[in-house]
Amino acid sequence: MNEENSSDHKKTIKRIDAHYISHEIQHLFHVDKGFPFTLKELLIRPGKTVREYLTENREKYVKPIAFLVFSAVIYTLIIHWFHIEVLIFNIKALGESSTGESNHYIDAINNWVDSHLGYSALIIGFFMALWTKLFFYKNGYNIFEIFVLLSYIFGVFFISVLFFLLIGKLLNLFIIAQVGIYFVQVYFIWAIGQFFGEKKFLNYIKSLVCLFLGLVTYKYSLILLTFLIQIFK
Repeated sequence: MNEENSSDHKKTIKRIDAHYISHEIQHLFHVDKGFPFTLKELLIRPGKTVREYLTENREKYVKPIAFLVFSAVIYTLIIHWFHIEVLIFNIKALGESSTGESNHYIDAINNWVDSHLGYSALIIGFFMALWTKLFFYKNGYNIFEIFVLLSYIFGVFFISVLFFLLIGKLLNLFIIAQVGIYFVQVYFIWAIGQFFGEKKFLNYIKSLVCLFLGLVTYKYSLILLTFLIQIFK
């Protein structure tokens, strides 16, 4: 009897194929059909969407960290598939000395950054969250809620930059990608400003400052890390 049940069970097991892998990846990140909806809402009303996620309804949205990581994975896979070379989040310009010699410590950090874009975005988001909390301390949001906001924004960042890179690749016009990156930076400012109150112009100025200080803090933290590694190596 047990042997028959075992035999029937084996017959019901389906082979692992592309559909199975795709389903498992979606289940891992819990994105399923919620990813397109979350992306659409973040594109058209980012600040309001995150406020709704934090205070009203979280069921219909993909969770922030999952949204960011999944977006970074899509970006990385397609960039490699189309052999598009683009450097973001790293300190590549500091990788060579005036004599043209490469600093292998900086190269190692840059390689890690380029290979772990999702984690790099989380690190930048941490620094930006600190600055945002400082500049918007009167609004009552804690640093974790601000981090949720930035995780969603960085997820949109990856998808948006990917879109402009693909258009630039297809048309063989890299300037489209460059313009797209500036456009996404404007989106950052708009999204943060809208989150804290879309009717206050000062909020957008603060958002610009937080974006700038967050990126600067991140870059100099990498430089400091490189310096410490060289000292204690």
